Amino acid sequence: MDTLTRNHADTTKMPIHEVVRYLLDRLGPTLVAYIAGARSRAMPAKWATPPTETGHAAPSDDKARRLKAAHVAFTAIEDADNDQVARSWLISANPRFDGQTPADLLRAGEMGSVFAAVTAFVNDDYYA
Repeated sequence: MDTLTRNHADTTKMPIHEVVRYLLDRLGPTLVAYIAGARSRAMPAKWATPPTETGHAAPSDDKARRLKAAHVAFTAIEDADNDQVARSWLISANPRFDGQTPADLLRAGEMGSVFAAVTAFVNDDYYA
């Protein structure tokens, strides 16, 4: 099983509040809110709160889909390299995307393009 597929399977099994907590710890509230398409950078903290606790909110299905895709992409690169490289990759202008960042594409729902670029990056055939 390739890295991206394994990370997707792992992410799929995680409750959304754990996905958001993981991303918050590594990316911060501003980037997590941006990727999700939230209007407030305070929302990710509410999404990261367990459902049994006061203050919990659940992201919409579209926001959850973007957050899970971000988690898959981030963890695949983190596993291959480290969390700093993964964060940098997400926020850097990317020539594969005409200068847009992978975070921009995740926000726009273009997961296929991001996953293809992650796979190329992780497999070290990024320039092929």
